Amino acid sequence: ENGLNKKLIEITDDAIKKIISQYTKEAGLRNLEREIASVCRKVARKVAEGEKGLSVVTTKAIEEYLGVPKFIPEAEQEEDEVGVATGLAWTPVGGEILYIEATTMKGKGNLTLTGHLGEVMKESAHAALSYARSRAKMLGLAEDFYKELDIHVHVPAGAIPKDGPSAGVTMATALISTLTKTPVSKDIAMTGEITLRGRVLPIGGVKEKALAALRAKINTIILPERNKKDIEEIPKDIQKKLKFVFVRHMDDVLKVALKKKVKAVKKPLRPLGKRIAAAAR
Repeated sequence: ENGLNKKLIEITDDAIKKIISQYTKEAGLRNLEREIASVCRKVARKVAEGEKGLSVVTTKAIEEYLGVPKFIPEAEQEEDEVGVATGLAWTPVGGEILYIEATTMKGKGNLTLTGHLGEVMKESAHAALSYARSRAKMLGLAEDFYKELDIHVHVPAGAIPKDGPSAGVTMATALISTLTKTPVSKDIAMTGEITLRGRVLPIGGVKEKALAALRAKINTIILPERNKKDIEEIPKDIQKKLKFVFVRHMDDVLKVALKKKVKAVKKPLRPLGKRIAAAAR
């Protein structure tokens, strides 16, 4: 096709990967074929104009042939941050990573949710906050901490609608991270629905989400225990590159995702006089 043969054009593997990640966004191959054909036509034109020899198309040359990338991958997190957790989402064109941010400020107990979220995702945020309130003592927080704080949860890429329950554990992790001032590991991604009691329920799209984590150079994925059976859908060579941590409860998620363990609050000491009296008995 396009009047070319193997002696006239060679497209490197890295160049193909760049076309896939930055110029196409689909479940099939139609757009990929179109973009490769566009590259071939432009190389064929050079040949017709008298250029001789093999044309090697590298990643640097892709923008020359196809223009500015249409899709820019999410930037990798450079360091562990407080209030930022990495989630995994399913879309019709494959898995995506989702950075969920949470922050607190002085206020009156309001919860603000932004990022073009659907009703189910908003409900997940409320469930995450209720779980944090129920675990206040264990997390080292005052039981009425929420009364003097306003909490804001944001999911970037606000122009894109987002919904579904699978971001529950990610929202809870980001929220608890900011409340306890504990960084979340940047090398861990997670997905799972959360209940008011902190149970982690199964989700869909495990294969696509695992591939999204690998593309983002994240090798550890937290999954609901009831999704263990879905790992078989992931190709064996991909499985070897990933570490799966299966959890039943939100407490298990925090043990893995937070950089340091959240310690339970120690019981306050009794007044000195009462301690002396008790010792004398």
